[in-house]
Amino acid sequence: MLANYEEYANESLKKFAARETAKRYLLVDAVKDLRPEKVLDLGCGAGQELLPFLEKTEAVCVGVDVAPELGKMTTEMFAGEKRAVFVRSEGEKMPFADNSFDVVLCRVALPYMNNQRAISEISRILKPDGVLLLKTHAPMFYFGMILERLKTFSARQIAYPLICLAASFWHLLTGRQPQKGFWQGKEVFQTRAFLEKEFAKNNLKIAGVLPDDNIKTPSFYVVKTALLKMFFTAQAVGEYGFAL
Repeated sequence: MLANYEEYANESLKKFAARETAKRYLLVDAVKDLRPEKVLDLGCGAGQELLPFLEKTEAVCVGVDVAPELGKMTTEMFAGEKRAVFVRSEGEKMPFADNSFDVVLCRVALPYMNNQRAISEISRILKPDGVLLLKTHAPMFYFGMILERLKTFSARQIAYPLICLAASFWHLLTGRQPQKGFWQGKEVFQTRAFLEKEFAKNNLKIAGVLPDDNIKTPSFYVVKTALLKMFFTAQAVGEYGFAL
């Protein structure tokens, strides 16, 4: 386990630099037809996913992370880059106006947040017809972690994914996500059914999957459009005589 945020950030940058070209530019290429003017990376870590957008677009790139060390690391990494801005904030309540961003990246950050509130907040700051590039943890991620950690014979190592699974199933069954006390800092997985349900509440829709999609960490191309709300409202008026 990495000792501190700086070590984590440096390791993230090394891994990013070592990616094949197609994988390194996967996200920016996925939205190249949009010609985004403002891009946000929620749970940005070291900010590495914004580098291709700075290189291949003219967009203003904003990184958001809750980590206290965010400012020091990104100031050093992005020194002199006027189109890169970093803000320390929780993903559930971000200091941006409604309909501010053309593209939001959220790459394996949602499992660590209050899912319902974060999804609502992403929808709020995303422009109509904007795109969310979302990567999550599926249940198989934690089952795979258990199998891998069984080799360590460490009860503490094995306990973590078990706790995450328990919190995740509680979340699915009750709709409540434990985040305080013993559960603080623990992750929850996301199923596609859960995401589709929450997206429908927030004018979002899964339009497809990205090339890095897999059974453990699904990767979704999600769109926001006012037409969805208009459709469902019209359907309710037509069938039931009242608006949603």
